Amino acid sequence: MNQFDDIHRDRELQSLKEDGVLAKLDLTLSGLEAVQTAAEAGDQDAAFDHLLAYYRTKFPFEPIESTVDTSTADDTVDHILQWGPYEKADYGDDIDWEWDPRGDIEWVAAVCRFYWAGPLAQAYRSTRDEKYTASFVELTTDWIGKHRLENRKRIHPVYDEWKGYVWLDIQTGIRATNICFAFKQMVHGEAFTGSFLRTLLASLYDHQVKTESIPMGKVHNKAIFEQRGFINIAHHFSEFSESRHWNEVALERARENFLLQTTADGVQREWSYGYHAGVLRDAIEIKERMAEAGIPFPDDFQERVRLMYDYIFAVATPDLGAPMFGDGSRPLWESDDRSTWALYDTLMEATDLLDDPKYAARAQLNLDVLPAQTSYAFKEAGMYVMRDAWGPEGIHLGLHCSEHAISGHDQPDNGTFELCAYGRWLMPDSGFYTYGHDPDGRAWHRRTRVHQTMTLDSADSADMGSHLLWHSDDGGETLVVENRSYVRLTHRRSVWFVERKFFVILDEAIGDAEGQLDLHYQFAPGEVTMDASGCRAHTHFDDANVLVTCEGTKLVEEEGWFGWAYGHRTQRKACRFELSSEAPAFAVSCVVPYRGRDVPDVRVSSVDVTPGADRVQVGVEAFGESHSVSRDLSNDSADLQAS
Repeated sequence: MNQFDDIHRDRELQSLKEDGVLAKLDLTLSGLEAVQTAAEAGDQDAAFDHLLAYYRTKFPFEPIESTVDTSTADDTVDHILQWGPYEKADYGDDIDWEWDPRGDIEWVAAVCRFYWAGPLAQAYRSTRDEKYTASFVELTTDWIGKHRLENRKRIHPVYDEWKGYVWLDIQTGIRATNICFAFKQMVHGEAFTGSFLRTLLASLYDHQVKTESIPMGKVHNKAIFEQRGFINIAHHFSEFSESRHWNEVALERARENFLLQTTADGVQREWSYGYHAGVLRDAIEIKERMAEAGIPFPDDFQERVRLMYDYIFAVATPDLGAPMFGDGSRPLWESDDRSTWALYDTLMEATDLLDDPKYAARAQLNLDVLPAQTSYAFKEAGMYVMRDAWGPEGIHLGLHCSEHAISGHDQPDNGTFELCAYGRWLMPDSGFYTYGHDPDGRAWHRRTRVHQTMTLDSADSADMGSHLLWHSDDGGETLVVENRSYVRLTHRRSVWFVERKFFVILDEAIGDAEGQLDLHYQFAPGEVTMDASGCRAHTHFDDANVLVTCEGTKLVEEEGWFGWAYGHRTQRKACRFELSSEAPAFAVSCVVPYRGRDVPDVRVSSVDVTPGADRVQVGVEAFGESHSVSRDLSNDSADLQAS
């Protein structure tokens, strides 16, 4: 997360005084007659008591019949908070909302965003125990009292670059949404009084003033999160006289930002799936809120939503996970129950939302409905997937080579890929591991050399990717991408999915930069044989494995880590193939997934390559057959033949 965005327009704002809340409401609305009568009589206490009764009717209590784990809420009642992979922290009687107990800025951000309100609301729904409502009222009142709008520019005591941290766009937007969702349950508690309602509405109005007056004003996921919160307050508290105006303002801002931060082929421009999903989720909620407010939803906004779901449909992994490029994560594959897999619900919801059965077919593996096409290219985004078949037993290679991202959630790894085959992850991405608590660990996972791509002197590359060729026919797929990785050095990568069985990869170092050229490959955690004399490495699983060869190079084992979730990582095997010459140079790798433990015989039989030339041709022998692969950039052609 780019936590240090400053509030870009230096405006003075003042919090709404509580005795001014009623003036901000449209008391002529149906159901507010008693509120209006009390307000006209000058009895604010009675007015807010009536308003409280109104909201309890507007939002009926929704109990949870099943048992809910209340341990997190119980800790919150005692001012003990916990976030992420860390141990709990006791905030004591007088809460310091700025405290950073575990040295991770994401902890502080989560507390500012009221992440703790959700567990309190869930516990109250399940138990009707008044201590949870009392805690919500106590904590919210304390936070509001310590964070007035006029003090919004305060600098965080630890992260001194973080000016106005509490009222930053993403904090304001997510906090607003969390409050709105908790409100619908908490409003029914005895501790939730008319007096507290007045305090809360004044603060929610402050949220709207801040967001309308000083929006993020930048193309970023945070701008959508911000507007979602803005709309949620307008929706849940439509009694504010300005609610329709807020909705209209937010829709136009969200639409403009949404279209700018997604490609025309439907990919969010941070190239990190979690932010793609988050922006899409907020867009859907904005659409629903506009429908309820009777405000038309723009056609181009709706079409981009559909394309974002198409991207998810295409790139979802065999275990219905997401690509791990950039700051991405993916649950470990531990169940055969598809309904528990990460993207199952998202795909099912897409079918309902877009009235298209293909998404549910992908979720449920309905081969009668799924299209014949299994491989896809998102050329503007620089995201690709090569797949031999739908389903968990298929071969799946996802590759990333994109232009510079709109935030720091991308990594300098253009050309990298992930490989899954025959029901097993064989070459997953290194992951991102963490945002804040371990700077050295985060820096390690972001290095170019810990991804499956080329480096010069093991230095990080630039992110300047471009698409050159995508070709698909009965013989398989051919992909060519380029990255201007270093000064005076461009990395061109060609990938042939030969008969949709294995991959031939040609890496060209185009230019005259001096230095050591290396190709890096990483494997799933487990035993790996590094055969230096044969310039090859292969895994040792019982069911499925992968062989990687790169003839004419020097094989060297490297440090490897695999981070699959925030704060969690494990060691794994990795290697590099050192090229024997400086640029201009090339190397041919074979990445061969196979069933069982018998390592196939694979070798490169012929090479006709001049680095940087349009036309190249490579001969390979694998699985007892000879293959010839070629490509010609001058006429956008490719060929994959077996003999």
